Amino acid sequence: MSETLGVPVPESVESVCAVTHDSRDVVPGGAFVAIPGFLADGVDFVPQAMERGAVLVVAEREVPGAPTVVVPDARVALARLAVEVTGRPSEKLTVYGITGTNGKTTSSYVLHAILSAAHGTEHTGLMTTAEIVVGKDREVAVRTTGEAPVVQGNLARMVDAGVSHVVLETSSHGIHLHRVLGTRYAAALFTNLTRDHIDLHGTMEDYYLTKRRLFEWTDGPKLANIDDGYGRRIADEIPGTLTFGLAEGADYRIVAERVEGGGTAFELHTPDGVLELRTPLLGDYNVHNVAGASAIALEMGMDRDTLVRAVEQMGQVPGRFERVPAAMEHGLEVVVDYAHTDIGLEAVLDVARDVAATRNAGSRVICVYGAAGDRDKAKRPLMGQVASRLADVAIITTDDAYSEDPQAIADEVATGADLSRTTIVLDRRKAIEQALGQAHAGDVVVVAGKGHERVQHLPTGDVDFHDATVVTEILGTRVSA
Repeated sequence: MSETLGVPVPESVESVCAVTHDSRDVVPGGAFVAIPGFLADGVDFVPQAMERGAVLVVAEREVPGAPTVVVPDARVALARLAVEVTGRPSEKLTVYGITGTNGKTTSSYVLHAILSAAHGTEHTGLMTTAEIVVGKDREVAVRTTGEAPVVQGNLARMVDAGVSHVVLETSSHGIHLHRVLGTRYAAALFTNLTRDHIDLHGTMEDYYLTKRRLFEWTDGPKLANIDDGYGRRIADEIPGTLTFGLAEGADYRIVAERVEGGGTAFELHTPDGVLELRTPLLGDYNVHNVAGASAIALEMGMDRDTLVRAVEQMGQVPGRFERVPAAMEHGLEVVVDYAHTDIGLEAVLDVARDVAATRNAGSRVICVYGAAGDRDKAKRPLMGQVASRLADVAIITTDDAYSEDPQAIADEVATGADLSRTTIVLDRRKAIEQALGQAHAGDVVVVAGKGHERVQHLPTGDVDFHDATVVTEILGTRVSA
């Protein structure tokens, strides 16, 4: 254990059976890592950890009365211990890391579908923003990349379940906060980089360098989106990185994209020939997601025919341009999407406009959206601009306000909006009700910001809220078209 932590461990501690940073999760014989958090210091919870049976405390300073090892970085120590106590699970798996600002989750689901078709559902795993999949078992995820004990614990669970191939959506938080430290990645994919998480990184350059670290860790195939400026940088800076996209020089080039049969078809020109791919997903950005996932699979030796079938037969991605089935009987298209930045919102509304154009001449796009609290404020008016430019009707509502005043957030979003076509309805359910109430047969309604999430974080506390469920409930009271 001293070798794992890089510092001497008290002689009274021979080993630990588990590790956690949450004193409530300590088990007898386990280690408690006291992390200096954003709102609280883990050292304050050492007494509770000891009461629950902790035999070792890891902290960045001495803790009187506790068997303590002092380390320079508690998060690094947490990650290293998590890897060791779970038996280094990533070394027994083929782990595919996917990072970027937008498209991580969808690309992860596409790749998971491909791997499931090739190796069997029972032998594939998935960890994303939306859910954790261990073979045929699925559960809702808490965050994009869980803390180190969660990541390594889930990987160990996959090993025990007979899983061999895992897709791990890897966020900048996961990299920056050492949540994935010690994970062995067999392949890496970069989707794009746009303004987000500046509250954590401070600058776009730091955000980029954090994302790039995934490629520095990966010895196997590495794919980057050549149509994104930061993707081109990764390809230039990290030896062996291949590219995908529309650009002429792409190693995996997207050609002849077209809407077809309620989905999208395109040619993927690869180093070994041309693949004709069809996907039920809509939108240019989803073509990139499919192309990137397909490219990394092919580089890992995937059978081409299996890949083509898997892409064509894959299901919806939770909260990513997710169509609500209940809307169809009312003649509507209602879409729930996780878009929570101006770039993400623009991409979704562009596709919504394309969908509206295929319905009838009078079809409108109605958008319900908001911005998160305690996050980058600069994007708020930009989101207002995007919604006013691309939606016929826009309703600003509450996203995850956290500790901020929802009205203040909405007012900041509204500074960039066309107020002649924008209203503010702070209650999210009432905002969705208003949008659906205004919608006529043929219209496309986009509910953006929360996607797959099932909890809304408000100053008054957390409440259960799932956009697709709320839409379905409201439509259930509406007379069919």
